[in-house]
Amino acid sequence: MKKSTVMLWAIFGALLMGCSDEEIANVETSSQNAIGFNVLSNAAETRATPITNSNLTSTDFDVFAFTADGTAFMGKVDTEYGHDGVNIVYKDNKWDYKNANDLRYWPSEALDFYAFNPGTVSEDMMMNYMWEASGTVQKISYACIDEYGSGTHANYDVMYAIAKGQTKNTNSGTVKFNFKHILSQVVFKAKTQYDNMQVNIKEIKIHNIKMGGVFTLPAAADGTGSWTPSDLLGQNAFTVVKNANITVNSNTAAIDISTNTPMLNIPQTLTAWTVSAPNKSKLEADNAKQCYLSITCKIQQSGVYLLGSADSYGAIYVPFGDTWVAGKRHIYTLIFGGGYTDQGEAVLNPIQFDAETTGWVDADNKDVNVKP
Repeated sequence: MKKSTVMLWAIFGALLMGCSDEEIANVETSSQNAIGFNVLSNAAETRATPITNSNLTSTDFDVFAFTADGTAFMGKVDTEYGHDGVNIVYKDNKWDYKNANDLRYWPSEALDFYAFNPGTVSEDMMMNYMWEASGTVQKISYACIDEYGSGTHANYDVMYAIAKGQTKNTNSGTVKFNFKHILSQVVFKAKTQYDNMQVNIKEIKIHNIKMGGVFTLPAAADGTGSWTPSDLLGQNAFTVVKNANITVNSNTAAIDISTNTPMLNIPQTLTAWTVSAPNKSKLEADNAKQCYLSITCKIQQSGVYLLGSADSYGAIYVPFGDTWVAGKRHIYTLIFGGGYTDQGEAVLNPIQFDAETTGWVDADNKDVNVKP
C-alpha cells in the first residue's frame, strides 16, 4: 500500500465498542499515540466459536477507509471479492497494524471506515468467505459448511463494523467500531410429550436450508444490512448432532442437545414441509424446497419401543419452519410425541378404540299380575 504524504501528529486508532454485552472492546490511544485495547468479555466456547467479548482478541479484522469522493485512504477500492484491507491484529497486549507499512495518519478531511472480522482466512475457507469494499458499496460473500457432518473445519462467526465521517477531532482521533454479527445461531433442546416416554437421540439434521449468500452492509452505521441467500449451492442438510447418545425422558424440563455446540447459519426464511398433497412425501418436500428435521432415535413408552428397538434406531421426520435473523440466537425445544415417515405417514399413532351398539329393542312382553 502507498504511504500517505499527509503526516499529522494524530495517529489513527481503532476502538471496538459493542452495543451489548455480546461484543465490547475498548480501544484507546496511549501517551505515545499508540493503539491500545481494553476488552470486556463473556464468551461461551463452542465448536463454531461465536465471537463475544472474551474471545474477541483471538480474532483480527481488515479495515478500509474512504474519503467523501470514494478515494481509498486505507485498503483499496475493491470491486471484486477477495481478502484485501489493512489488517489489525492483537499483539503485545494491544491492537496494532500487522504490517508497519500500513500505518496511516489522519488527513485533513473526514473518512468513512469499514471493518471485516475475521480478517485472516484459512486456505480451506478462501472461497467460503470473501468481502469487497468501495466508497459506495460493501459486501460479504459467505458459504456455510455442515461442520458437524463433514468434520473438516469450522464456520466463522463473521462480523462487520462501520464508522463514518471520522476526523482526528472525533473521539480524540479514535475510531469507534460497533461490530455486528451477520450469521444466525441455532440451538436445540428436547423434552417428551408424556412423562412415561423416553427418547434416545443419535442424530438430528435440518434439511433444505440455503448454505450461502451475499450480505450487503447498511448505508448507515446504525442501519441493518441485507442478506441475499443463494440457490447456487443448492438446498442442503445441516447436522445438529451426530453419533450422539442423548436421553430425553422428561415432559417438564428440556434436555440440552446443542446449546454448547450451536450451528452458525445464513439468515433466511424456512418454509416448513406441509405433509400433504402435492408434497406428502419427503422426496416431494425436497423438490419443493420445504424444510424438515430428520431425527434418528429410539422412542419408548412405559418401557415398550414405539420406534426402533434395543439394538437399532428408527427415523422420524418433523416439519420445521421459521425466520432466522442475523445476530440472533434461535433456541428450539423439540417435544417428542409425533413425527412422520419418509412417506408422510404418522409414526406415533395413539391407541384408538372402535365400539358399536345395537338399537334399543323391546323384549317379549310379560304380564305381571299385581294382586292385593
